[in-house]
Amino acid sequence: MILKICSLINRKLVFRFLIYAVAAFVAALNFNLFLVPNQIVKGGMSGLAIVVNDVFGMSIPLFLNLVTILLFILSLIMLDYKKAIITTLGGFFFNSMVFLSAPVALELGIQFQSEFLMLVVLSGISGICFGLIYRTGFNTGGSDAIVTILNVHLKIPMGVANTWTNIFIVFSGFLVFGPTKTLFAVFALLLTNKIIGLVNLGVKDSKMCFVKSKINDEIEDYLVNKYNMGVTQIVSKGGIFTKKEEILMVILPVDEYYGFKHLIKDLDPAAFILTSDCYHVKGGYKKNYIPF
Repeated sequence: MILKICSLINRKLVFRFLIYAVAAFVAALNFNLFLVPNQIVKGGMSGLAIVVNDVFGMSIPLFLNLVTILLFILSLIMLDYKKAIITTLGGFFFNSMVFLSAPVALELGIQFQSEFLMLVVLSGISGICFGLIYRTGFNTGGSDAIVTILNVHLKIPMGVANTWTNIFIVFSGFLVFGPTKTLFAVFALLLTNKIIGLVNLGVKDSKMCFVKSKINDEIEDYLVNKYNMGVTQIVSKGGIFTKKEEILMVILPVDEYYGFKHLIKDLDPAAFILTSDCYHVKGGYKKNYIPF
C-alpha cells in the first residue's frame, strides 16, 4: 500500500514538473519574442534585465544568472536555506529556458501590425504560463526572493511587497523607455495578473452565501422544497455574546445570486447575508478541467 502511494506521488510529481518545464519554456519564449524586442518592462527580474541590457549592454541571460546568484546569497543570509535553494533552482531553470528559447524566438520573428493585439497575445501567453507554473507549486525565482525578504524582515505583506517591487522595476523602464512603453507594460501586467488568477482559481461562476435569520427553519424549508437548493446548517457562536445560533450555507450559480438575495429579503427583511466568490465546487455542477 505504501509503495502504491509513493508511486502515485512520484507520477504526480513528474507530471507537475513536465507541465512546469513546458510552461517555463513557453513563458521564456514569449519573453524573448515579444517583451525584449518591444522593450516592455512589466516587472520581475526579467523586466529589469531588459533595462540593464539597453543601458549597459549586458546580455539578458548573464544578468539574470548574476542576479540569481546574488539573491541566493541574500536568501541564505536573511532566509532559511530551504527557501534559498528552492528559489535559486527555479531561477536558474527559468534562466536556462530564456537562454534556450532566444534562438527560437529569433527564428520565428513574429510581428504584429497592431500593438494592442500584440499586448493582448503576450499577456495571454504570460498569464496562462505563469498560472500553470504557480499551480504546479514550482516558481521561477527572481523577484520572489526579494518579496519574501521584505515580508520576513520588514513585516510588509507579500502582496504589498510584490506590488512595490514591480512598481520600482516598471518605473525604471519608464525612465529608460518613456511613458508610452510604460503604459503598454502596465496594461500587460494587469491583464497578465488577471489571467494568472483565472488559471489558478478558475472562473468564479459560483457564490457562497451565509444566511442568519430568526426564521432559518422556514427559509431552509422554502429553499429546499420550493427551489431544490442544497442547504448546509452550520452552528456558530458569537464573539461577544456566547449564544449559539444556526447559519445556513448555500452555494449557487452567479446568475441566480440576485434572485436568491431578494428572495431571502422578502422572507425576512432583517436577515443577515454574507456572500463571497466561490471558485471551486467539488462534486457539484462545476467541473475541474485542470488535473492538478
